[in-house]
Amino acid sequence: MKLKTEGARALLSYWQKLKGDLRIPRSEDVDLVDIAPILSNTLVYEKVGDDYSMRFFGTEFVRRLGMDLTGSKVSEFIDQPIGRLTMDHLNRVSHGPLILAVEFKSQTEQGPIIDIEQIMLPVGDDEGKPLCILSHITRTTGQDSTITIELAESHREITDEQTLNL
Repeated sequence: MKLKTEGARALLSYWQKLKGDLRIPRSEDVDLVDIAPILSNTLVYEKVGDDYSMRFFGTEFVRRLGMDLTGSKVSEFIDQPIGRLTMDHLNRVSHGPLILAVEFKSQTEQGPIIDIEQIMLPVGDDEGKPLCILSHITRTTGQDSTITIELAESHREITDEQTLNL
């Protein structure tokens, strides 16, 4: 799997280490302290019925949005393009289960279109049933740290999508 950002590579490496010979790692083995250097751009989604709750919402997202969405459900944003895209990706990762890496272009409130890389990795119970999804999202273009993200932000186009069936 070809990944551009160090954060995505670090999360994949951590996930693979936890996985060992299992189909997917066990959620009880995940310790966010182990990935402290990349936590600011990390999300942890927990499967709740047909929805997903944001169990962990990295500080970089809090800073860019101006709010902490920890505890929010993805379905709360389903009427927005980024909400529909996120729900689709989470369902694919969970139902596969599979690894998903995607690059897409996104529109910011200031106008610039930025490139973003995201990886999503399932973790589960002892039987390999996905319970949570670890995700890392990083902007790959634009160095202006003042660019903010709005909830109404929409993806423009997916430029590369890679999946790996487990």
